[in-house]
Amino acid sequence: MIKNLKFLAAACFAALAASQAAAADNYPSKPITIILPYATGGSADMLARFAAQAVQSELGQPVIVEAKPGAGGVLGTEHVARAEPDGYTLALTASGTMAVNPYVYKLRYKPLEDFKQITVLVDLPFVVVTNNEFPAKTLQEFIDYGRKNPNKITFGNAGLGTQQHLTQLMFARAAGIQINIVPYKGSSPAMNDLLGGHIDAVLDNTGVQTPFIKAGKVRPLFVTNPERVAALPDVPTGPQAGMPGFSAVAWFGLAAPKGTPDAIVEKIQQAIAREFAKPDMQQRLLDLAMIPRASSPADTTARVKTDLDAFGKIAKEVDLKPL
Repeated sequence: MIKNLKFLAAACFAALAASQAAAADNYPSKPITIILPYATGGSADMLARFAAQAVQSELGQPVIVEAKPGAGGVLGTEHVARAEPDGYTLALTASGTMAVNPYVYKLRYKPLEDFKQITVLVDLPFVVVTNNEFPAKTLQEFIDYGRKNPNKITFGNAGLGTQQHLTQLMFARAAGIQINIVPYKGSSPAMNDLLGGHIDAVLDNTGVQTPFIKAGKVRPLFVTNPERVAALPDVPTGPQAGMPGFSAVAWFGLAAPKGTPDAIVEKIQQAIAREFAKPDMQQRLLDLAMIPRASSPADTTARVKTDLDAFGKIAKEVDLKPL
């Protein structure tokens, strides 16, 4: 009886494996949709279209980008978690939706359990900028000013509970200063107040800030990437500016619903890797202050776990309660 059960289990497993292999061989046989969990028009939208172009070029089927914004990326991401695991509905993911939102919202999805991570597409470092009238002109002067004037520096971000917010908290602890964090509903209102002199500084991603920096409208202090950013070659890293060991980098990626066959996940990842390795695509991304990655599914899963642990620690320290 036991032998029969073992034989039956083995036969079922073999049939499932054969079925998944056949599905992967025929994939894709119809258009693919990438769900953008944010509003159109920003850097995430542009990147989703680059990814769509890459997959379409390699796999030969149309790839559509569909925006489903809301709740900091939660609504669109949750939609993909509940989609059919057949490789035809993918999520543009981010360190925010995968590693920060679990501590900000009461989610109906689990980043590691409900998704097959496909790839990290790009890293997107942060940069700290001040208005041009702020007295500190370097990171060290900023820190010295903060130590002499506790809670006096008004430091804006794109929203309460965002990765920018948690990174500011990490920065303040590493620098040993107390700052007055001012959350906004997005980068635009924060920048309006910074340019108007109503706040002293902003921490934001390099993609948003690069045009302001190049136009001389704000003063950059440092980038949070371990290496300098190609689009901002004159802006030092934290260690170069006098803050050893500090780095904090956002990222965007792709994920599929759990249960998607591994062979399909690999097929999509390899398509992205080939296209993102091309010099023209690399230059387009670098010009937007994005750093191309195209990591493996295993490395992407490991990165989600590492970030979940890191942001979980800071969320616990500040007693952040999910909404």
